[in-house]
Amino acid sequence: MSSKWNKVLIGASAVFTACAAPDEDFTIILLPDTQFYTAAMNGGSPEIFEAQTHWIVENRDLLNIAFVTHVGDFVQHGDSILEEWEAGHRAMSLLEDPATTGLRDGIPYGVAVGNHEQSPWGDSEGTTELFNRFFGVSRFEGRSYYGGHFGATNDNHYELFSAGRLDFIVLHLEYDPSPDPAVLAWADALLKEYQTRRAIVVTHYMVGPGNPAEFGPQGQAIYDALKGNPNLFLLLGGHIPGDGGEGQRVDRFEGRTVYSLLSDYQARDRGGNGWLRIMRFSPASGEITVQTFSPFVEEGRGAFETDESSQFVLSYDMSRSSPDS
Repeated sequence: MSSKWNKVLIGASAVFTACAAPDEDFTIILLPDTQFYTAAMNGGSPEIFEAQTHWIVENRDLLNIAFVTHVGDFVQHGDSILEEWEAGHRAMSLLEDPATTGLRDGIPYGVAVGNHEQSPWGDSEGTTELFNRFFGVSRFEGRSYYGGHFGATNDNHYELFSAGRLDFIVLHLEYDPSPDPAVLAWADALLKEYQTRRAIVVTHYMVGPGNPAEFGPQGQAIYDALKGNPNLFLLLGGHIPGDGGEGQRVDRFEGRTVYSLLSDYQARDRGGNGWLRIMRFSPASGEITVQTFSPFVEEGRGAFETDESSQFVLSYDMSRSSPDS
């Protein structure tokens, strides 16, 4: 492992090793909107995106990275500019290489369809031709973590993974400000089918900035449709770069807690400056430590944001192997 990446994480070691059973800790990485990297707009460049995924691969063992989610707006121009998709493909392909990841199927990951993957933009009835050419069913079929999809495309899909003796399902739902009841019913059926798996739902626009943040229309619909499932605990999104591009809310239903988080840094310097989210799960302490980190800033040495909206801890009971046990 490169000493550069070891140095980057020394400052976080107190957080990462605080729990009683560090060997059981694991990490989920969240990649926010990358549209200005793939489109080389607003000072962004594909190299910033590649720095993010390269860092993930370099730190897979150190952080026990179990899954990577992308919240959408992968590109800027939907079906219009092939080069943007090629740039994104190069970055995400780093996660798939068995030689560098040490995993036959690479690091498990999923990509949500944002409004900028749709043509026309924001039209859930529009086309997602290039998304499905580059990140369609054929790319993921046969990988052990790929669960399946809704309908004929990969616009709505799910993944299954296990870490720290816990099993998870992650749903990636297409951006749709007027949510399709059939998609919500499909998602609800999946959470019931996989009721022993802890459930995370990702869509491009889940909540806005602030604390407590307001649900977007689709985020509210997702929560309302799925909140009755005891395994649902985390909702993730991007899309809203205002007020620093960070937000969170906590909802409680029948004694259970569901967290919703916003992460979107596209309004920052260089189209986002490489900021991503590290979500460190510590089953022994019942905590998820959320940190905001960029491997690109400080001339590639990396840095953390440490304000209260960028670094915080969520309480989450992981003492049981199954959420319904």
